Amino acid sequence: MIKESHFRIISHLIVEGESEVSISTLADQLGWSPGHSSRIVAELEADGYVHTEQSSRQKLVSLTDIEPIEQLEGLLTEYSHMDLPSLIAGSGLQILYYLDQRRTATELAERSSISRATVYRRLDNLQRVGVVGKSKSRYRLNDPFTVLVSIARGLFHQKHRREAEQHATGLNFVWETHDEYLFACDNDVSTEGFHLTGPALFGDFGVPLLTRDRRHYVRTDRLSEITPAELVCHTLLIDDGSRYRTYCLLLIQKQEVDQAALQDCAEHYLPETAIDLRAIVDDLSEYLETDGETTTEQLPQWEEFKQTARDYEITV
Repeated sequence: MIKESHFRIISHLIVEGESEVSISTLADQLGWSPGHSSRIVAELEADGYVHTEQSSRQKLVSLTDIEPIEQLEGLLTEYSHMDLPSLIAGSGLQILYYLDQRRTATELAERSSISRATVYRRLDNLQRVGVVGKSKSRYRLNDPFTVLVSIARGLFHQKHRREAEQHATGLNFVWETHDEYLFACDNDVSTEGFHLTGPALFGDFGVPLLTRDRRHYVRTDRLSEITPAELVCHTLLIDDGSRYRTYCLLLIQKQEVDQAALQDCAEHYLPETAIDLRAIVDDLSEYLETDGETTTEQLPQWEEFKQTARDYEITV
């Protein structure tokens, strides 16, 4: 959660136009206690939004040059008369994350996991100052505030990257929302909230793949463990080519993955994917149900698949 106090400091550094300022000066200017200011600066630094540097007895604070902060600088400078820190902080930023297209309040509540009452209240505030417009029950960002989507996504991505970098190297993000992300990395991660997934996890479900691919993890508080249906969806998000589709067919057959559970899982990941995940899982299920008679170019010939299944001692 990126709080209003976080945006107060970012906004203050931008509006005052100083390249760096001591935490004690910052506290005086904001009317905060030094301890509170120091804690908020530490939280901002942990997420990579500010730098700090010790100079004599003072710790100096400056903004980082990451893209979302630079975009925010432009907006806060031009619209300094608006209380943007209050408007976009907290749940506001989660709502903005999903205003990449016209959406109803119900859609925004479902995607951001924020109550509809809060969504309506935040949208009313944004609409009152002209940031958001509404037509036929659908909300949109007005020009020039469409950049707020990029700012929201950039700030959450930066937060996720800094969090993952504490545990992993060689990061490559595969899929991401405001509160979950799937990534590849070079090492093992054994931290609460990070779940191993992808090809390396197939062995736990009776499909021991001989793969030297990189490790994959999903960071989420929604799941306590990765189910076979989740693993199928993660694997397709990582790579939806023919080889990985065959892996998924083996897993579905071995674990007798329920089609409805698979479809529900695909729906969760679908909004932020570039592929039609729902259509792919439907193709996999139909292929197995029809013994390969209903197939696609990305799926193996039925006899070829049966031989692969026998290699893994899976009954088809």
